[in-house]
Amino acid sequence: MNKLVFIGPCGGGKIPTNGASVKNFYLIQTLRERFNSVIVIDTEYWRRNPFILLKLLFAVLKNPRAKFIVSANNMSSYRLIRIFDAIPAKREIYYWVIGGSIARWIKDGKVKSAPYRVLKMFIVEGNSMKDTLSECGFDNVITVPNFKNISYIPDKQWLANEDKVRFVFLSRIIPQKGCDYIIEAVKILNSKYSERFSVDFYGEISDDYSDIFLDKIDSLPNVSYKGFLDLRNPQNYDILSRYDSMLFPTFWDGEGFPGIIIDAYIAGLPVIATDWSLNRDLIENGETGWIIEPKNAGVLAAKMEFVMNNKVEISQMSDLCQSKAMNYDVHYVLNDGLFKIIGM
Repeated sequence: MNKLVFIGPCGGGKIPTNGASVKNFYLIQTLRERFNSVIVIDTEYWRRNPFILLKLLFAVLKNPRAKFIVSANNMSSYRLIRIFDAIPAKREIYYWVIGGSIARWIKDGKVKSAPYRVLKMFIVEGNSMKDTLSECGFDNVITVPNFKNISYIPDKQWLANEDKVRFVFLSRIIPQKGCDYIIEAVKILNSKYSERFSVDFYGEISDDYSDIFLDKIDSLPNVSYKGFLDLRNPQNYDILSRYDSMLFPTFWDGEGFPGIIIDAYIAGLPVIATDWSLNRDLIENGETGWIIEPKNAGVLAAKMEFVMNNKVEISQMSDLCQSKAMNYDVHYVLNDGLFKIIGM
């Protein structure tokens, strides 16, 4: 039996609302096409439901010869890999890394490197992570970018007489994603341009930030919260394509290869993003977006002002973004050659 056990957050039976769950959703779809049996241990709500941990341990013990994929956050993955290390068997373990910080954790000694020797392979999202793991003595590392199921590219409609520029933020709404800096940038620009632009936020708001965030935007007439945009429905890219540029001033420690940059490219949106984690590897500065200094509302406002005053150039960048999008289609990325390299 060609059996695979997949361990990681997958939405907990609900619509995936974070980058890890969305990525795993598409990955599992592909794996089910390749394996006779795929056992999924969805760890999304394991803190609320300890039964998930029992199910996980049972899967580890019952399948000593199966292939395992671990695709969870850094600490959860580390704890699980330590269990594998403590229960030796002939299983093959692949760590499909979520986020961009585990290599740094190992290098800085935040986690021990020894348990990771049990892995057959690290699968990371960027070359900088691969280089850092190499410095730590790991040569079983390959780079695979993030991916989406791209079945639809929306037509980009540019209104020649439309002066208003529409910015969008699409990610989990937490301070570390730069939401406060967007709000501060809007305040800077509103002294001159309040009628010429708008900013819409999409995403799940963290419970401890909800009241603060909603109170801050309530006083800004050109800023709105639009709820959650489920991009598993391809037609929702039509909504995203109505914007001119995406804002992504993140400084979140767990950032890796943000799937929302792929979403932006599909919708033809140049991205204003901070020089953080893998953003510089993904965005061609001045061509598919701009890389700016983190935690600087003034710099963000200046780049937004540039977008407002250069719509012709933005429309050309939009075309380039959409031409790049298919490089991240799940069928293009997770192809037969990749699985041959991996050994699956």
